[in-house]
Amino acid sequence: MSNKTTITYDEVLDEQTLRLLGDAPAPLDVSPERMQRLRDRVMQGIDDDMAQASQAFLTVRSDDGSWVEIAPKISKKVLYANPETGAESYLLKAEPGAEAPPHVHEHDEHCVVLEGEFTYGEGVYLKAGDYHFAPRGSEHGIACTDIGVLVYIQTAPQVTPATL
Repeated sequence: MSNKTTITYDEVLDEQTLRLLGDAPAPLDVSPERMQRLRDRVMQGIDDDMAQASQAFLTVRSDDGSWVEIAPKISKKVLYANPETGAESYLLKAEPGAEAPPHVHEHDEHCVVLEGEFTYGEGVYLKAGDYHFAPRGSEHGIACTDIGVLVYIQTAPQVTPATL
């Protein structure tokens, strides 16, 4: 007795698929080089689409990345940096007693206090949940915290016709 089972094409493909295959043009006689170029173009298109899709979303887990000390008792963790525009999103963490020197903002800066509190300049006080905007060219006085602070900051470079 044979273990071989015979399967006919009509058991594998449905009626509509069979009709479509029957209407398909005959295969072209294409050189292997031309076929390889076609495959390369198709695969490059797939790679480009995947790269765009992967750039559409970015997730940074709380334990991803690294904290870099930028001043005594102050660390920065970059979440996203756009090399084309210079835009950056990052977390800034300051330990109790930390002080940051006065500085001029090179870009518009959006700031949300996530934990803790800090003051800067002429007694501006920010606590968890507060939002602060510093326009490009503005200057902050000394910023300090007594209890520590965690801040989300997003810089937004000014768009000019030359950068479009």
